[in-house]
Amino acid sequence: MNLKRLLYRNKPLDIRTTDPTKGFSDISLSSMNNLFGSIAKAGFLPGNFGFVPTDANGGTLDLTSGVEAQWLGLQSTMMQFWAYNYCSPLAGVIDRLAEADANGIVKFIDQDGNYVKNVNKIPNLRRIRSLFKRPNPRQTWVDFDMEQIVLCKIFGYCPVFCLRPDGMDSSYTKYMFNLNPFIVTPELNSNTDILSEDNYNPIKLWRANIFGHFYEFPAEDVILVKDGTIDSTRFNSGLPISKIAGLDYYVSNICAAMEADNVLLKKKGPLGIFSYDPKPDMAGWRPMEPSEQTEVQNDLKKYGMTWSQLQYIVSRLPIKWNSMSFNVQELMTKETVRQGIEGICDRLGYPAELMSGKNATYENRNSAEKFLYQNNISPFSLRRMAVYNNFFGLDDYTLKLDYNHLPVLQEDIVKSGEARYNLSQSVQIDWQDGRITWNESRTLMDMDEVSGMDIYISEYLQKYPNTIKNATSPTPKN
Repeated sequence: MNLKRLLYRNKPLDIRTTDPTKGFSDISLSSMNNLFGSIAKAGFLPGNFGFVPTDANGGTLDLTSGVEAQWLGLQSTMMQFWAYNYCSPLAGVIDRLAEADANGIVKFIDQDGNYVKNVNKIPNLRRIRSLFKRPNPRQTWVDFDMEQIVLCKIFGYCPVFCLRPDGMDSSYTKYMFNLNPFIVTPELNSNTDILSEDNYNPIKLWRANIFGHFYEFPAEDVILVKDGTIDSTRFNSGLPISKIAGLDYYVSNICAAMEADNVLLKKKGPLGIFSYDPKPDMAGWRPMEPSEQTEVQNDLKKYGMTWSQLQYIVSRLPIKWNSMSFNVQELMTKETVRQGIEGICDRLGYPAELMSGKNATYENRNSAEKFLYQNNISPFSLRRMAVYNNFFGLDDYTLKLDYNHLPVLQEDIVKSGEARYNLSQSVQIDWQDGRITWNESRTLMDMDEVSGMDIYISEYLQKYPNTIKNATSPTPKN
C-alpha cells in the first residue's frame, strides 16, 4: 500500500505552523477582530477576546482613542472552518447543498451517452462500482459524498486519498478517504514545471495527523476535488480560493446581529437606571457608595424573565428607577441577518427562496429547486466525476451522477418527451411529403445517418416496396 505512517515519539510534528496554505492561522489573535462574536470565547478559537478587542487584556474598541481595529478575514483554512462552526446560516446553506448532491445515483455511461446496464461483465467497472458503494469501512457512499461536498464548500477543495496495492492500476483501489484540509498539509514541489508531463503537480505529498497518528500521502495517490474555479496565487500551491473567502462581512454581520438579539432577549439591554432615592424626611442626601452600587448590581442578576430568576426586586437600600426608552427596531438585526443570508446564497449558488423564512409559493420553490440542480448540483457533479474518471483511467465508459429520478426533474423529462414526440410527428410529415431525405429525418431526430440512405420517400418505396404501405396517400381505387 502506498502509505507512509510517521510516529514522532520525542518531537511531535507541528502541521499547523509548517503549512504554507493556512495563511495566518498560526499567528497570535490577541489583537484581532473576531468575526464570530463573543460566543467564540467559549469555543476553541485562540485567545479569549470579545467581538471588537483592542488589546490582549480584554479591552474593547474605543472610537475616541484613535485605536484602529484589525480585521482577520476568511482567507485561511482555520477561519473558514470556524465560520462553518459559528455561523449557522452559512453552515445551513453548505449542508443543504451536500444533501441535494447526495440525491445523485452513481452510474456508468458509454461514449454514446447510454447507461451501462451489464456492469458486472466489465471487470474494472465492477471493481469501481463496488468501491463507490463502500468507499471505506467507516462510510457509505452517501456519507462519503456529503462529507466531500461540505469540505469543498468550506475550503474550496477536498483531497481524496486512494489506498491501492503497489503495482496495481487505480481500478484496484481498496478504499477512498476524504482528507480534511483543516488537518492536512501539502508539501510543495519546488521543481514544478507546468509544461512537464511527469513533474507538473505543484504538490509533492500531503501530511496529516489523524487520531494521533502522522501520515504522508503521496500526491499520485490523492485525487484533488476542487470547488473553487480560480487557483490562489499565494504560495503557488495550485489550490483554489474558497468561495466563502469573500463572505467576511456577511458572516461577521450575521454573528453580530444574532448576538445582539440574544443580549436583548436575555438582558433586555439598558432599560433604565437605579439611583439613590433620598426621602423628604431624611436629613440629607448622599451618593451611593461603590460597595452599595456593587451590592445592587449583583442582586439584580437574580431577577429576570426565566424560571430560575425572580420577578420582584427587594432592596434594603432606598433606590428609585429611572426608565430609559430604546427602539429595538432601529438595530435592524433581522434585516441584517436576512441580507447576510442572501449574500451567502448568492456566493454559493443556493436559491434563497429555499431557505426558511422565505414565504415563497410552490411554483417559486419548484423553479428554485430546478435552478439549483441545473446550475449548481449537476455542473459540479460533472466536474467531480471528471476528476474520478481521469484517476481511474476511464475513457470508453465514464462515471456520472444521475438526478433524473428526482420528482422536481421528472416534469422536465415529461416535457422533453412531449417535445420529442411533437418533433417526431413533424419530421414524419416532412418525410412522407417528400421534402426531406431519410438521413435528413434522422439528423433532425438527433440520430446517426445511415450509409446509402440519402434518398427521398419515392426512392425508398421503390427500393423497399413492402416496408411502408400508403405512406404518402391512400392507394387510388380502380
